Formats: sequence, structure tokens, C-alpha cells
Amino acid sequence: MKTETVQTLIIARTLFDKARELCSIENKFTASAGLVILQDALELFIYACLIELGADQEEDLENFKFNQLLGELKKRGKKVIKSGTLKALNRERVQVKHYGQVAEPTTVVNYFSAANSAIDTLINDVLGKSFQDIFLYDLLKDGESKEHLKRAVQLIEEEDYYEALVEIRKAIFVEIEEDFSVEGFEYRSMTSSFDLLSLTRGRKAPWPTKNKEWIEENVQDPFDFIRIDNEKLRIDLMEWGITTQDYWNLWRLTPNVFRFWNSKKWIYKHDHRYLVEAANEENAKYCLDSAINLILKKQSHFDLGRYLNLDEDYGIRAKLKVDSPLYKKASKD
Repeated sequence: MKTETVQTLIIARTLFDKARELCSIENKFTASAGLVILQDALELFIYACLIELGADQEEDLENFKFNQLLGELKKRGKKVIKSGTLKALNRERVQVKHYGQVAEPTTVVNYFSAANSAIDTLINDVLGKSFQDIFLYDLLKDGESKEHLKRAVQLIEEEDYYEALVEIRKAIFVEIEEDFSVEGFEYRSMTSSFDLLSLTRGRKAPWPTKNKEWIEENVQDPFDFIRIDNEKLRIDLMEWGITTQDYWNLWRLTPNVFRFWNSKKWIYKHDHRYLVEAANEENAKYCLDSAINLILKKQSHFDLGRYLNLDEDYGIRAKLKVDSPLYKKASKD
């Protein structure tokens, strides 16, 4: 694929995932917002296909209206299914965006379903793959979690769905669950004084779990070292712009994993339930998409931070003409 095609598809996929979330909510205002985003995503998918077909080299596509884009695809031998419904979607979007009208949630759901089918068929026809196979992990920062997700993509292509789910859960462990691990506290007594360990490993785990007495009584296997503080997790997810259900869906649909702090060895459970129920293409792709979106939102949140450069000394130096005492704080008198 052309670089421009990939970039456009990534943007379209990002918008489409957001539209999926909004269009499924039974609130006419939220659904209407989802409809506007859905139409933007649909146009970008069509635009990406036209770029791949070389239409941008021959036509001034940025000035084309929606129906003209569909016509350009037809002229190049690419049929768009449900085109009548897509044109109706576009008209509804005009009413919402330009006139402040609201759309009915049930209608929006039908439009989303039609757009989903049309996009999938078109991308398959032009690119030879489903648009669900277009993943956003390239938007993630280089690092351990990204490598696990790249490995998951390879495993899905090889139809090894169980191992793909394991790699997805590893990425979630690295990004979230490791902060709730109390493994390092198995030799720390309940009566021990505060130490730096509490600020590093397991820093978000509930305080009563950070001692060897509690661990000896409650940890039956290494997976029990993960002690999620639901309130802290909920606040983190809200701050990152992630619904708690997105995390818990991943938690429920992927096998438990754990990495030991010193040896860095990974272990995971060969759970029969996941082999039978969860290890399939649909679930693996859903979990992959959800994990990428979750980590992307977390990284985007931290990217918003702005800091002063404190590496250099910007102190002001003054030479006193007369010796004078220097106080740490203002004198009371």
C-alpha cells in the first residue's frame, strides 16, 4: 500500500472506532454526534481507496462531494454496496451538522451497520484485506507494549488466537496491571517502616496488601500478586479518557499473565475456557483493537503534559555591597 493510503486509513479507522462507541448509545444527541463522525470516517475510507487506485493523480479529489467520490469509484470499476443507504446517511449528516437536527438512535445504528458492511467490502476489493485488519499500533510509541501488540497481529494472521490473546494481555499488564503487583512486598513485614519500595513496585495496590503477612494468607499463586484497587483504576481510566468497561472487557476476554520482577519471566494460565470460548478471530481482533485504543489514549494523556527545562541553572546571582545575613524564611519581627 502507498504511504498516503496507510496514513489516511489510520485516521479513518480512528474516527470509525469513535463513531462505533457513540452510535451504539441510545441517546439521540450522542448518536447524532456519532453519525457526523461516522460520515467523516466513511469519506476518508473512500478517499484512501481512491488514493490507492491513483485517482488523486488525475482528479482534484479534495473538491469532490460525497456522491462524486462514489461516482469516481464506480468509474474505476469498484462497486460500493448499499450506496443508496450511504447517500441517505450523508443527507442525514447534513441535517445534523449544518442545521442542528437530531437523528434517531435506531436509525443511526442502521446507518452504522450499512457503513460497516460497505467499508469492509470496499477495502477488501481494493486492498485485499478487511478494514478490521488495519491496526493502529503504528500510532503507539515504541516500547514493550507495542512489541507485544505487533506480535499479536502476527499471531492473528497465523490463526493462533490463544497466543495472540496472551500477547495482548501482556501489553495490558505492562501498561496497567504491573503497578498493582505486590510481589516485591512478600518479605516486608506489616510493621516495617515506610520505604521507597512503596513508591515504585505495586505503588497503586491497596496499602493493606503490601506486607508478607497478608501475602502469605491470601496469595495462592503468582497471579494473586495482582491486587487491583478499583477506585484508583477507575480514576486513572477516567483521566485517560477510557471507559472502565473497555478495561474490564479485556480483563475478562484474555488469559491471566504475570511477569516476575527479578527474572523477568512471563507465565500465563492455559485456561480451557479461553481455548474453547475466547480463542477465535472475532474476539482476538476485538481485544487487539481495544488494547491499542486504551494504550493510545493513555499515551496521549501524558503527551499533553508541559514542563519547564530544569536541566540548566537559571539562578540569578547578586553581589552584595555590604555583608548581610541570609535567612531561610521571613523573620517574624
